[in-house]
Amino acid sequence: MKTSQLHRPAVLCHTVRTLALACAAWGIMGAAYAQSTTTTRATELRADKLPAAQIITALVAGSALRVISLEGGWAYVDAAGQAGWVRASVLNLQAGTSAVSSIDTGRQGVGGTINAALTLGVRSMPPRANRHALIIGVSEYADKDTPPLPGAKVDRESATQMANAMQVPASNIQYLQDSQATGDGIRKALSQLNERVQNGDRVFVHYSGHGTRYNDPNSGGCIEALLAYDGGQSGTITNREISDLLKPITAKTDKLFVMYDACHSGGIVAAASPLRSRGFSVPGDEGILRPKFASISEECGRPVNIKTRNLVVEQVSQGALPQDVIHISASKDNEISFDDSNKGGLATQFMRDCMLREAKDLDGSGAISMDEIRQCAQVKIDQRMRFDANFKPHNIQLSGNTGFIPAWFSQPAVIATMASLAPVVAAPAAPVAVPVVSVAVAPVRPLPTSVAVPVAVPVAVPAPAVVAVAPVRPLPTPVAVPVAVPAPVAVAVAVAAPVQLTGEQALRQMFDQRDAKRRVQVTLSKDKLKIGQDSLDFAVQSDRAGYVYVAMAGSDNKSMYLLFPNDLDQSNKIEAGQQLLLPRPNWRVKAGGPEGKNNLLVFVADGPRDLSSLTSRKTGPFVTSLNDAQGRTTLGALMSTSQAVSAKECANASARRNNPLCSDAYGAAMVSVDEVR
Repeated sequence: MKTSQLHRPAVLCHTVRTLALACAAWGIMGAAYAQSTTTTRATELRADKLPAAQIITALVAGSALRVISLEGGWAYVDAAGQAGWVRASVLNLQAGTSAVSSIDTGRQGVGGTINAALTLGVRSMPPRANRHALIIGVSEYADKDTPPLPGAKVDRESATQMANAMQVPASNIQYLQDSQATGDGIRKALSQLNERVQNGDRVFVHYSGHGTRYNDPNSGGCIEALLAYDGGQSGTITNREISDLLKPITAKTDKLFVMYDACHSGGIVAAASPLRSRGFSVPGDEGILRPKFASISEECGRPVNIKTRNLVVEQVSQGALPQDVIHISASKDNEISFDDSNKGGLATQFMRDCMLREAKDLDGSGAISMDEIRQCAQVKIDQRMRFDANFKPHNIQLSGNTGFIPAWFSQPAVIATMASLAPVVAAPAAPVAVPVVSVAVAPVRPLPTSVAVPVAVPVAVPAPAVVAVAPVRPLPTPVAVPVAVPAPVAVAVAVAAPVQLTGEQALRQMFDQRDAKRRVQVTLSKDKLKIGQDSLDFAVQSDRAGYVYVAMAGSDNKSMYLLFPNDLDQSNKIEAGQQLLLPRPNWRVKAGGPEGKNNLLVFVADGPRDLSSLTSRKTGPFVTSLNDAQGRTTLGALMSTSQAVSAKECANASARRNNPLCSDAYGAAMVSVDEVR
């Protein structure tokens, strides 16, 4: 697709530096993500945070290190180009002004003391007032017969790190720990959270404690529940009740992300009662593993052949859209999940590690999705449990929007730091057609009363759906595309050359981040355009006022443009119910080939976006050639960030109320148009 004055395709080649440098140049990550220090005595650099983990190299006293992260008494470091773990107690924490000097290394971590877990600038992105978190942990119960979970104290710190990575400010994080986390305390906290949350905000809820199951005569069988501190009728909160409590929050949020690190079924616990009192250890690991399940019902504490309903199912049954909910459970409904007394729940600690550092951009999209984080964490759980002959690893369950991107950063900063020792150069981008401004002013053709528009569907889904555009029906919820889980591997530090996504795949990823409650409709004047003859015309309508942005993936299936707004047309405000006709007379987009399908992604954002950082990618009035990891990351970050989000008026809770400019949310629609001879 080109404009009516046609250039031959221009070759735009991009030499990509390491991902950390590339992302820093585009303002996606902070520039500083490591601190220098030395060792106080001889030690070993190990492949994991375990005393029996493989030794990478021996370190003498005084060895220079770059500290990337401190977690649970261990430090992840770069030692002369080799990445690995050392005990934090061997670090020289009195080294001048080093930022690590003020961090608790876990040397006081005995008994119930929480070991520190702090990331030094990894994924350092500014907090946003429109992000919120509720972190609930129950490590000790009022009923002394309920087994304690010492690791739930550590989960509080791990969940905080996850919240920070998702840009939740400290002032917007509420904690309930142990005796605070009664049934009524949790209910009250969720009610207060609902009062704070405003339209378009994002919410993260994390629970670590025992799960349970009991027979509910009203539901005709066993139902799952979280066991609050006080237990009993008041302290047992079912999925159904939590769904009721979350319903008003879900109705307002752009995305609701809930993680339960608890069991939801007894499975084999009843047959292995000694575990309930003493836990068990795995050779080579200092932590004691305890099952995160408390049986309060004999018939429901044993295996059952009932397909249970998770939080997403419950929420959807009450009208929520699965696109807007992300739910992670530590295990399947018939599995036990485990708590490590020193490091916390296996699911939480490994989801944290993967979100902050170790997840890989498997599809080369330029961002890390929740499914990629889950896959990474599952490999680590499998490795952690590999020595046990009686218990198999539990499987992390992800439902709802599996393609959700917690924050738009590319390959994790720590991995990129290590990779900077061996830079990877990406292959040059394929030739792309460069839009050129038309000199002639062409009139906008009137829209017909009824045209069939093929709507793009997710990758690997055959036979695109066809939607009649008069009257326009809402676009369907996209189908999640599973990604194959790689074979278990040790933590790697090299970054592979990024995979080239098609333009449609790149747009689909951004489409999947939309708030599905915001309805956007796009009507094409023609679904087939003759090359060299026809021009693109379409209309946009939204159920809410906002700002329109249009991205297009070209018919070469590689290139990607930001067509609107552009240097010739910055008037992108749309009112609720208004029909906006694009392109306007002073800029035309003419079919210029090659033959194939063009995909259009139309955003309607609550607040305006700052596109100034895209100026270096412009050819003429249009932003071009965005389809590489760096470009996709940059565009995704910009589309997910309101220009006003860091303004003073958006930092004040009362001023933010009912102010759409403070919202990062956007609605979106995808349509396609064919270029033919």
